[in-house]
Amino acid sequence: MADHGTPTPTPTSTHESGSGHGAAPSRSVKRPRPVKSCIECRKRKLKCDRLLPCSQCQKSQRHCRYAPDGDAANLSDASDADVSERASKKNCVPSAHEQTPRSRERPLPASSHHSVLDDYGARLDRLETIVLMNAERSINSTPSLRHQPLASSSLTIRGLTFDEAKEFMFARSKPREISEAFSDIQKIHRTLQDEQRKALTPITVFVDSMTPIQKRMADILPKKALCDQFLQVYLMASESIYRVVHIPSFMSIYNRWWEGSVQSESFLPQLLSILCIGYRFTGPGKGLQPDRDGVHIPTACSLVRAWLDGLRGKQLVDFGTLQAEVLLLLAQRMINPKNQETWTHLGLIVRMAMTMGLHRDASEFPRKISAYWGEQRRRLWYTILELDVQISTQCNLPVCVRDGDFTCRPPRNLNDDEIYVDMAELPESRPIDHMTDSQIQVYASSTLRYRFKVVDLINRIDSLTDYQQVIECGTALERALDDIRTVTPRMLPATPEERNKQWAVRTVLDMHCRRALLNLYRPFALSTPDVPQQILAAYLRSSVAFLTYLDDLDPSSESYTKLWHSHNLVFRQDILQAALSVCYYIKHIIVANNINDNNKSSSSAAATLRPGTWHAARTQPETIEEACLLASESSIALALPRLIRVVETAFNRSMVLRIREIGTDLKDLVTLTVVLSVCRGGTAMEVQKRALEGLQAIIDTGLQSMHSSHEAISSLPTPMSLANIQTPPGFINHVQPFILNDELPNVIPDDFAMWDMEFWQPLLQNATM
Repeated sequence: MADHGTPTPTPTSTHESGSGHGAAPSRSVKRPRPVKSCIECRKRKLKCDRLLPCSQCQKSQRHCRYAPDGDAANLSDASDADVSERASKKNCVPSAHEQTPRSRERPLPASSHHSVLDDYGARLDRLETIVLMNAERSINSTPSLRHQPLASSSLTIRGLTFDEAKEFMFARSKPREISEAFSDIQKIHRTLQDEQRKALTPITVFVDSMTPIQKRMADILPKKALCDQFLQVYLMASESIYRVVHIPSFMSIYNRWWEGSVQSESFLPQLLSILCIGYRFTGPGKGLQPDRDGVHIPTACSLVRAWLDGLRGKQLVDFGTLQAEVLLLLAQRMINPKNQETWTHLGLIVRMAMTMGLHRDASEFPRKISAYWGEQRRRLWYTILELDVQISTQCNLPVCVRDGDFTCRPPRNLNDDEIYVDMAELPESRPIDHMTDSQIQVYASSTLRYRFKVVDLINRIDSLTDYQQVIECGTALERALDDIRTVTPRMLPATPEERNKQWAVRTVLDMHCRRALLNLYRPFALSTPDVPQQILAAYLRSSVAFLTYLDDLDPSSESYTKLWHSHNLVFRQDILQAALSVCYYIKHIIVANNINDNNKSSSSAAATLRPGTWHAARTQPETIEEACLLASESSIALALPRLIRVVETAFNRSMVLRIREIGTDLKDLVTLTVVLSVCRGGTAMEVQKRALEGLQAIIDTGLQSMHSSHEAISSLPTPMSLANIQTPPGFINHVQPFILNDELPNVIPDDFAMWDMEFWQPLLQNATM
């Protein structure tokens, strides 16, 4: 081999003269060389990229083929000089076909053997690349082998549409009793909505006053005895999965404040937000009416917001300020849960926390952070992550922080009295089955990874081509649900208070995992029979579980009313989603049973089968009715009679009794009663009778909550006139469900916020896809 500095000699064939006087000047000799272009490109003298098929043949849609090795058509005339020059440019020795006769006679040096092997290796790599590209191109060109998205519909992420129920609502030929019931409910709804709008308006004298903001916040505080009560309710009900304050430290500051000691500026906004949350949990309607024995939540939230907006400089990145932001977010959600606005504001909180470095563990900072403050930072950061996952799931929007964007370790399972400011290091974390002040948050943090995955899968559902990721994530969440039985063993506590506390811990843990599981499975379980049976059965099982949490409580106990109110206040939307989902199964199970009965009566073979087993010979259900029936038969607890009873109980116990509390969501009650009446099947008269009974129950409870009579509500004018109804330009079918005419009044779309088509898609009414 020549040195790198010496040019490699070009092998040539010399021509000696007959006289023998020296060598004549060498000239190139034409010798054949292998052709690497395809036959079609050679014929047309086109540049070939030597792939199979090549780009030229693909453009012209020609059959691309190459001449076989050894064929005369696979050789072309070229000078040895050209071949040698090309070989030198490749920095490799000529191939066997490209060598001159003399080069064949002379043995190659030992170092050249390595070059030959390298050349053969490179050629094999190129051949392998061509083969793989050809195989991939063949697969992509075959429609049956392409990766297709899943058959599920992304619309089922946001809601359900029951065509029969919609037809029942819009039918022109409804009986007079049902039409009058719809009219009365609409008047009740409008009245309750007006009351709700007034209740959510802050008190002007406090909001617009020129008095210092701290003085105004102190003026709306109730007496100390009431503050003590609301504070304890907050600590029991909210300071569990959402760890915002260190209880002993906060109580110490709280007591000093009542003694007249000046505290940090962030304390009063924190206290006011905490009192709002605690007061809201004490009973229905609390915090929405100005009174001396409570806190007017809209006014309190406005004052805290004004204080936060007035901060400047270092106050914006103070730990107390971040605590006040989180507490205000929780307080506002108690009275007006606007998910999209909350999601937007939560993005600000997340970035504020990351600016303060909460997404990094305290041990990573060069300037050492004390053990106490390090643990407080971890608790607050995981509270923010918990809110991020929950609100993003409810909005069908991406999370602000993804799994892997933070290195902060989870908090330890410790009681608050085990942590104090001057401690040198944290004690060891207790086992997760030990009940502590942080047990719920610690366990919930262990499931965050899978709940982050749920949000990610939902937001890219149209790109999924198989159920593998969905099933893996769902299986992990189901394992977490099974582990809750170990974390909170079902033992009989000594006192009712301990029993209720144990129920609350188990319910909160179960709910957060099950809520993620329902959101993951919903787009698939409510769309197609091709879904794996595991998904259909798990979705139905979790929906029923959401409707039966209260079955574990004793209705005769003193604390039942408060627990019932807190449960429905937090899980109201989840209960509605679960009830409508169970109605979906009820509808298809009844249809499947009817088909089974018809087949049984018309076929002798089917007569030998038991009802509900006509699908036993099939490995995969062919219809959604068969799939839902299989899911129902997976457990005796999911039998059709129990499904109907569970939905009826949820309707009567968890929704109708809270009409005044959820006045703006009265349409959800109408939706559920009509859907359940229609899905249960039967004759038209039977459906109308069931629907009228449910509507009348809504009217009676609504009038009772308003302290009004049927005569008084009947005398009210109809909210929307049925005359001169026109469709506004560009407005697509936003129909008022209680108007019997198919057309629309000539008003802007925002006027239909209470009765638009989201009435029929109430699962996630604020979702945007």
